[in-house]
Amino acid sequence: MADVLVVAVFDDEPTAWDAVVAASTVAAQGQLGLHDACLVVRAADGTVHLRETHDISKTKAAWYGGAWGLLGGAVLGFPIAVAAAGVGLGMFAARRRDLGVTDEFEREVAHRLNPGTSAAVVLVDEEHAAQIEGAAHGRGAWTKTVTLKDAQALAPPR
Repeated sequence: MADVLVVAVFDDEPTAWDAVVAASTVAAQGQLGLHDACLVVRAADGTVHLRETHDISKTKAAWYGGAWGLLGGAVLGFPIAVAAAGVGLGMFAARRRDLGVTDEFEREVAHRLNPGTSAAVVLVDEEHAAQIEGAAHGRGAWTKTVTLKDAQALAPPR
């Protein structure tokens, strides 16, 4: 089965975030083939906020890289230098790697949202798309499901 993106647009941020959390909870129980989920918010003033559930932040990656670098550097005899290199590599890797829903697609969704609305974007196995859509409709959302190929055509990588 192919992976699809289900975009559910809500009138407010809390309801959209609850939908993301609910999908993640069901997936954690093994009842859903969820690969990634995020929240895209266009505030009333037009500013955009993105909230990821799975991607590692640059700060966290820097800490991991620094810790592993310090450990490896202690073995090699250059702990500070290797730790500094680990911090840099960790941040670079986090910036270059986006697991699941890409930042480009999230920005494209944000561009299409009306001010004051939010969207839950879920990357799921195609067989579970109808379940996600049904749950979103039950919360008052409008939904659109697209394949990964169509999503890449909408928001090509930069």
